[in-house]
Amino acid sequence: MTRTKGDPSALRAHNRQTILNHLRQLGPVSRTQLVELTGLSSAAITGITAELIEDQLLTEQSTGEAGISGGRRPIYLGIKYSAHYAVGLKLREDRIEGVLTDLSTHVLAHLVEDLTIHDPLQVAVQIHTLCSKLYRHARIDADHVIGIGIALSGVIDALHGTVVHAPLLGWHDVPLAPLVRKCTGLPTHVDNDVNSLAAAERLFGHGKQTSHFLTVALGRGLGGALVLGGELHRGRQGGAGEFGHNLAVPDGRLCSCGRRGCLEAYVAEPALLAQFQAQHPDLSSSVTTIPALVALAESHPGAAGLLRRAGQLLGTHLSYLVNTINPELIIIAGEGTRLGPLFFDSLRKAVHESAFDCLGDDLPIVIDIWPDDDFTPWARGAASLAVQCAFDFGTLAKGGDMVHR
Repeated sequence: MTRTKGDPSALRAHNRQTILNHLRQLGPVSRTQLVELTGLSSAAITGITAELIEDQLLTEQSTGEAGISGGRRPIYLGIKYSAHYAVGLKLREDRIEGVLTDLSTHVLAHLVEDLTIHDPLQVAVQIHTLCSKLYRHARIDADHVIGIGIALSGVIDALHGTVVHAPLLGWHDVPLAPLVRKCTGLPTHVDNDVNSLAAAERLFGHGKQTSHFLTVALGRGLGGALVLGGELHRGRQGGAGEFGHNLAVPDGRLCSCGRRGCLEAYVAEPALLAQFQAQHPDLSSSVTTIPALVALAESHPGAAGLLRRAGQLLGTHLSYLVNTINPELIIIAGEGTRLGPLFFDSLRKAVHESAFDCLGDDLPIVIDIWPDDDFTPWARGAASLAVQCAFDFGTLAKGGDMVHR
């Protein structure tokens, strides 16, 4: 978002953003504390917080205790998370997973619908219908919905809301955000699904107090998202983080992208199952799921060895990213978080041993374990794409798109 130096409206929006993000990170504080935290004058804090209360972004939540010398008790301000809503949608090749959340991305309603037609305009129409169903399920006023976030696998131009390349849907240069906005009348934000997870972690998750972190999504595929200086780093074409397609084994296993030897072809869940079944054909009919493979690994040396080697391989490649960006934190999410201690103990060891000098020492690696068959983290991450605009721009984005900075 471009701001003109000295532009009063831009300065006011920046100050609103500053106040909202302090409250998001710290919780309720008084106006006096906001003066100390932000460096703004008392008059500025009074005026801006009055605007935010009028916009139903802030509320006076409680009264603190008076100081030792008496005087008025301070009034604490907090974000009014329940006053506005966002829709989050995860697009897969065969279905749409949707949630409706409040501004804290707490899920209020969720739905799954089959996706049988990939025509972009028809998908936009289906999204409009699904949104209406979510509003009815949650019994909320659609006028309080601030926007829609859509997450999908592929290379996404988030600035313009264009799907540059989504192989699973067969899409190239699809202006998805404008299509959905035209159907729904709501600001629409489209991004890579792993970026959406990182956005959620940045707002309210493990990365809430962290400026530089890496989110890794492991499951059917493997991808990463970078938050650097508190901002998502998307790269020139929105393709930053596709380290799952780095070469791991020259002329190795065939990857879903059509190339051979990609890291994903050795550590993603389908790849792990395929490797085990090829190595142990006598067990291929009984080991068809990741939970079955993890359970068998407790007593089967072949399964245990496969998980250890895969964890070590992923950890080694993560160490290259540690050497490159020096993150404060690594968060691993996705369905693959169920791979268990054999996999993740090997991963942690490889990161710490392979990273240069001290870069891997005491580096937190959080395994954000997902419940089995729970789609809501993906869709909730998508909702955060819309929610973050309220915090990044200091205002609600009703009636038009606001792009990410």
